[in-house]
Order: sequence, then structure tokens, then C-alpha cells
Amino acid sequence: MKVIAIMPKLFDYLVSAIIEGLYKNNVNIIASEPGNNVRKVYSKKEIIEHSKDADYILVLIGKVKGNIPPKYFLLDKINRPNITAFIDGSEWTYSSFPEKNQITESLKNPIRRKGKKWINKRLFNYCRWYFKRECYPEDAKKGIIPLLFAAEDIYFGNYDYEKNIDVFCSFGQKRTGLRQKVENVCRKLERKGYNIVIKSGLSYEKYKKLISSSYISIDAWGGGDCNAKIWEIFANKSCCFSQKYNILFPHSFTDGYNYVEYSTIEEFEDKLRYYLKNKEKCLEIAERGYQHLLKYHTSKQRAKLILDILENENKTKKFDYNKKHSVGKIFYLNVILNSFIKDPQNIIRYLMNVFQELKFRIRKNKLKKN
Repeated sequence: MKVIAIMPKLFDYLVSAIIEGLYKNNVNIIASEPGNNVRKVYSKKEIIEHSKDADYILVLIGKVKGNIPPKYFLLDKINRPNITAFIDGSEWTYSSFPEKNQITESLKNPIRRKGKKWINKRLFNYCRWYFKRECYPEDAKKGIIPLLFAAEDIYFGNYDYEKNIDVFCSFGQKRTGLRQKVENVCRKLERKGYNIVIKSGLSYEKYKKLISSSYISIDAWGGGDCNAKIWEIFANKSCCFSQKYNILFPHSFTDGYNYVEYSTIEEFEDKLRYYLKNKEKCLEIAERGYQHLLKYHTSKQRAKLILDILENENKTKKFDYNKKHSVGKIFYLNVILNSFIKDPQNIIRYLMNVFQELKFRIRKNKLKKN
């Protein structure tokens, strides 16, 4: 199978997992950008030529915030909406730029985690399929398909470490969900004599070791309900405490069986105290969570889910071309300009990537001449 992958410039958790998973499913990927596990990059001209006999076109984007969006304008040149899928890994809004006061308001009202500009309408109208990481039940009614992050190979560490830590709590930022309150509870129990490690800014190998060495590791909402931490915890065989998702969670985990779920800080503290007194149950839950992860939530399984949906629908449903609209360079430039306005650092990122692309082309031309 051959798939065109029109991608963002910089790293993204969802994009990286999907690309790794596609390779594991023996897909020949014609990628527009380096990074995110891509093995070979193709020019715009090469992509357009390959698209003529490609099986599918994937447009992948996580956050426009802090990244350079895909070359959407290639879609008009390819002009095959009947085999095109959009994979949307955004949070807060479809661009991932939060609305005014959205983050603080969401602490009291979780509904505010879903911004007003939630769906990329241009891509929704153009593409045959629209996958979304943060997919609510009302989104699914519109035909949007839930697609969570997944565990990449790099997430898995050494499982042989002795369990000598009661609880591991590590959040990069604490402005969302119950993160700050969770950390406060952990500090309270730490003062009562439990061995609780609260650290951030660790090397990735040290971070995985601490998860693996802990009976319990904690996840809570980040910018989205779904983040990488939950998969890192399962991949390193710790009992995962996770704030209950409001988004759709295909092949979800079961509270008290292969993970522990909490909705309020009171429920979190009650369950934490209970499981700290019953650590043998933590070991059983951690093992079952790990096995469930391997069955349904690795990068290979996530990519297979996408491919199965594309293949099955291609065989069973006709596609209405009349509802589709062009994307075009104007739309692409508008996305770029908006990202510059909302995050001036994107200008620097964009110029750096333009410079790197020029260097790549010069080097490629020299190789051709030789």
C-alpha cells in the first residue's frame, strides 16, 4: 500500500505515532516533511506524481501552535478528495490556540475545553474522512472519527526495576484539569510518610525508570483529555491513575481492573489511599493495563485502525464529490499568518525551516550533479 503523508514541519505526538505505525503495517509512505519517524522525504513534484497511483492521502496535523502546518495547497494539485483523510490532533480549538480565558474557565466548566472553533471546516468539507484526537460524542454524530494518541516504541522502558516508589507524579504544566490539586494531595500524603516522587524536567530514560519503579503513576488532563502520559504509564507497567475522559475512548480501559479512574479530587484521594494500602492490586492492574495497551493502543494498532476504516468504507460506501471544496494556497497562507499573529515565535520557527529546506535542496542538487 502507498500512502501520501502531508505533514507538519516539527514534532507532534500523534503524527509521530501514526507514521511509526504505518511503517509497522508495511505501508510505503511518501512524506512531505522530515521528522516524526519519517524515513524518506519527497519534494512537492514527487508527491504530486506519486499521488496519481497512491491508495490514500493523509493530511496530519497536531497543533498549529508551536508548529508549521502542512502544505494544504498540495491537496488541490493532487485533487483526489475521495481517498483523502484529515488527522486532527488539536486541542482547545482546531488550531490549538486557546480562546480568551478558555483555560481558566475550563477549570470550573470542563465544557470550555472544547472551543468554539473546534472543527477545521475547510478540511472537513474537503476530505472524505476526518479523524480527531479530542472527539466528543456530538462530533461523532457529524461523522468525525475518534483517534487517540498511541504508544510508540520509544515509550517502552525496562520493566525489571524494583517497585520502591509508592507514587510518581510528574506534570510539565499544572494549569489544566486536576493536575495542581492532584499534586497537592500527593504532597500531603508524602508528609505522612509515603514514598512519593514529584519531579518534572527529567531525562526521558530517567522518567521511564521512575514510572517503572512506581506502584502508582498519575495522569491528568493536559491541553486535551488525551495526552502521551497515559500511554507512557501503561507501557512501563505502573498502575495508572487517570482523570476520566469526556472524549470518546475506543477500546477504553476499565476502572479497578486495568487502570484507576477519578473524576474529582475527593475521589482521587480516596482511591489513592485505598490502593496504597493494597499494593498487590496495583501490580495486577499494572500488568492488565500493559496487556490491554499491547492489544489495542500501540502505534501499529492505531495505524491499523485508520487503514481498516479507510479500506472498509472504500468498499462499502460511495463518495459524494459535489460536497467537496478546494483548499488552496490562500487557506494555507491564512493559517500561517494567523499562527504568526498568535505566536510570534512561529515566525522564527518558519524561517529556520525554510533555511533548512533550502540547504536540503542545495545538497540534493549537488548529489544529482555528482
